[in-house]
Amino acid sequence: MIRDGSAPRAGWLKLSLLSDLVENHPSGGRDVSAVLKQTIPCCCPDCLQAKAFRHGEGERIIGGMSDTSSKSSPRGDRRARLSTFGSPVVDRARQAGSALELPRGRILLPEVFGFCRGVERALDMLDAAVRSRRSKGRKLFLLGQIIHNPWVNAYFEQQGVRILSPSQRDHPEDFIAADDCAIVPAFGVTLEIQRRLESIGCEIVDTTCGDVLTLWKWAERAVGDGYGVFVFGRAMHDETVVTKSRLAAAGGKYVVAGNLDEVREFCRMVADDCSSDEFAARFGPDATNAQSLEPMLRLAQVSQTTMLYDETMEVRRIIQEAFEKRFGPEQAQGRLRFQPTVCRATQARQSAAVELCRQGCDLAIVVGGFGSSNTHHLYELAGDFVPAYFIESAEAILSQAELTTYDFHADRQAVARDWLPQTRPLRIAVLAGASSPEIVVGQVIEKLASFLQ
Repeated sequence: MIRDGSAPRAGWLKLSLLSDLVENHPSGGRDVSAVLKQTIPCCCPDCLQAKAFRHGEGERIIGGMSDTSSKSSPRGDRRARLSTFGSPVVDRARQAGSALELPRGRILLPEVFGFCRGVERALDMLDAAVRSRRSKGRKLFLLGQIIHNPWVNAYFEQQGVRILSPSQRDHPEDFIAADDCAIVPAFGVTLEIQRRLESIGCEIVDTTCGDVLTLWKWAERAVGDGYGVFVFGRAMHDETVVTKSRLAAAGGKYVVAGNLDEVREFCRMVADDCSSDEFAARFGPDATNAQSLEPMLRLAQVSQTTMLYDETMEVRRIIQEAFEKRFGPEQAQGRLRFQPTVCRATQARQSAAVELCRQGCDLAIVVGGFGSSNTHHLYELAGDFVPAYFIESAEAILSQAELTTYDFHADRQAVARDWLPQTRPLRIAVLAGASSPEIVVGQVIEKLASFLQ
């Protein structure tokens, strides 16, 4: 639903993304042509998707984006292999201009939605491992969910993949033998788990997203240069848990803030030179490994890759303001580093969702796993413009009167009543996060279409 008192978010021009790339380019922004050539070969939304992946055949990391000039592993081949996750309904909607015209309304899709290239790559690698297992007779173990989507994870379980729980994942040697295969999910694993896997001697298929790897490398360099690391993200999200472990292993200190209120509280402590006790009381062991603010007075800021881009930029502004208040503008400049590590695929989906909702929809249905951070943020964005409902599948649409959604305030599933407006014609936006398979999106579209016949 629309959040009370919230104003629509601004700053979604694609040029704002380019300005940040220019500013953070090694040339210091002087060689804009280099930025364009290395990061954005095209300004269409597809080319703003995340394109940094390692171990992908024919792909090289260049400026946080991938160079796919090699023809050895085209994306079309990958999509053909992942046709299980596709939907003819979604294909028809795309061909019709991202809209389905129905007798009593329209169903609208954003310009960019669904699987990003990093998710496609991870699923392609896991699918290849499944096919290899069938021929070699080995067992497959996935160290946590491959992505945060229940349909996708259930599909691979049906293919014989065993998904280890968090407690099991911490001790993989109790479950995985040397002749088995271990799959590292797109969020990565901690260094401790990585070492345990290596000691087992099993085959390891690492599907870690390239944007996550980029975050780790940048933050670890900052630690080596004597900075504490401020992570804007959910402290217990799989990606951030791994990031914390990597920073700690590098000898670094970190603090994690999950929303702007926590960011403001941290910055108040910086500006007011709070005590160690106050810092420890506000940021517990899940959020920091520092005993005081002292390691954070030279600060490098990163974000979990699936956070809201405009909030990431607001975090930057708030931190800058707090450091200038305490140290003055000149000293503050030397004490701060910033890297906008929200992935380009996340940004593209956020921008496309906002553009669609601004066009005047009557409501938005957001499709994805309730544990998906990037899909949750699409739900938040849509709720700034229209009534929005977050669902995991078409089964959540019980009737035109009832729908199963998630109440994030109560942290539980709930039934929304009278969710579908009675007015006709009706314009319904369907949004999907980077971890949402098109097959599920298509089923949702079919269910909604039945109400508009």
